[in-house]
Amino acid sequence: MNIVTIASTLSKVAKIKKVDDNEYEIVTEAKIDSRTPIKMYLRKTGNDIIICDKKNTLKYMNNYYELKSSDVKGCITAVVKIYGFSIISGELVAKIFSEKNVLETFYSYIICVGQLANMYAFFDKP
Repeated sequence: MNIVTIASTLSKVAKIKKVDDNEYEIVTEAKIDSRTPIKMYLRKTGNDIIICDKKNTLKYMNNYYELKSSDVKGCITAVVKIYGFSIISGELVAKIFSEKNVLETFYSYIICVGQLANMYAFFDKP
């Protein structure tokens, strides 16, 4: 699997900006709210190719949630687990397992960010 091939596949549905040989910024019209774009990056890390957010989702959520609360942590964990993603050092990370699942992972990533950002619907007090 090759990051250039993955970037090419994503370029069919999003604007791709090369950052360096191991990273591309993925630019879409997708937003967390009416003002905040969902920031995504395609990155080669060791042998893995991932989509990540450079901690932007949790930074956004930090403005609305007490991220250290066990209820909030539990909800974040549950949402991330549904998609098979992970949070590593504050980054929402989606591993791309094959060239065939790139677009599915990309769209699931956008939906996951939206669900995380809108968790307030599950709490009396966000």
